[in-house]
Amino acid sequence: MLAVGMLLAAIIMVGQRHPGMDSAVYQAGASAILRGNALYDSLAIPLPWADLPFTYPPVAAIFFLPLVAFKLHIVWGIMAALCVLALGVAVRAFLRSLIDEPSPWLVNAVTLLPLGLQAVWSTIGLGQVNLILMALIAVDVLAMRGSRYSGVLIGIAASIKLTPLIFIPHLLLTGRRSDAARATATFLGLQAFAWLVLPGDSVRFWTSAIMEGNGNRTYESANQSINGLLQRLTGEAPSALTVSLILGAGCLALMAVLVRRLHDHDQPLAAMLVTAFCGLLISPVTWTHHWVWVVPLCILLGYRALRRGEVGARVLLALLLLVFSVDFRLLVRHGEKLELDWGLRETLVGNSYLWAAVIVGVTGIAWLVARQQRIAAATGPMLPIDSVPSPRQPDPSDRQLVDQRR
Repeated sequence: MLAVGMLLAAIIMVGQRHPGMDSAVYQAGASAILRGNALYDSLAIPLPWADLPFTYPPVAAIFFLPLVAFKLHIVWGIMAALCVLALGVAVRAFLRSLIDEPSPWLVNAVTLLPLGLQAVWSTIGLGQVNLILMALIAVDVLAMRGSRYSGVLIGIAASIKLTPLIFIPHLLLTGRRSDAARATATFLGLQAFAWLVLPGDSVRFWTSAIMEGNGNRTYESANQSINGLLQRLTGEAPSALTVSLILGAGCLALMAVLVRRLHDHDQPLAAMLVTAFCGLLISPVTWTHHWVWVVPLCILLGYRALRRGEVGARVLLALLLLVFSVDFRLLVRHGEKLELDWGLRETLVGNSYLWAAVIVGVTGIAWLVARQQRIAAATGPMLPIDSVPSPRQPDPSDRQLVDQRR
């Protein structure tokens, strides 16, 4: 699996003008702290990526320190290999939540298929950590339930990139309070370690760099989040971020209800997907390569389509494969703030990830409601307590009548 994945990754590298952009940032950030330079100032990144910022917490740069020992193209190769390996680990965790023990051939085959999705091949091409973080979360949520170390992997993932923090509430909603505590302790412990060894960078990140990472690029078509949508629709109006935060709060409330219901119906993969997609939607910036969570969604829909023959799952799967296999930016004007002048067609095409997520979400809610109605119809209506007849109490007159007959 890894060899085939590396071959496909090499093809991806040849097809891209400048592969390894993000892995170059990771190496540059690690080099900066190793040399005692400021992590959130201009990094020593070679062309064509000069002046790209390091947007992760300081502890992430510590994790990236091993990359300093290699040349830049080797660094990309290492990250690409880790991405493919992480994809295989995640796929196995997804399949095991649906099938008792999937065969290695099935795992390998299902691992290769997502390499055609834009979020996956762009993650590999950039040398990004998205697939690695998804694997850490998937193993923690789906495979380590009941383990004394459950929650640790989520804490590590969140210390590298803050968005996985949303899975700590997920653990609480699914009754895993101890796991949530371990995730929180791991995250805080790693951040405390970074404060000790990189105090200046830690102050800079948590006071300013955390908000400055992506600058004024939130309007770009590649930002497929609620905030990105509103920035484009409103022409970067000052109120766009506020409205997105309000909608994000509503999304979180809906997430809490759905995760709890799905957990009650013993649907751990679906519950995890609700949390993951909520995180994608409410994040101020969600680049297209962040949408690797479409992989487990396709696996779930494929399982329901093939094993259960559900027509709705087949339709949704076809929609997702169409939307997420094509780089929609090839079909719309983008760059130099052209997104702010989109018409109706470009608004529909240029926000296709968001529309697809909404369609799947609405369909999933309808399925959950229908399932609950079927269960209620099968079990019958519950009678109110005061309508249930109580056992008949003996009447004193009955006792007297018995005595007279004796």
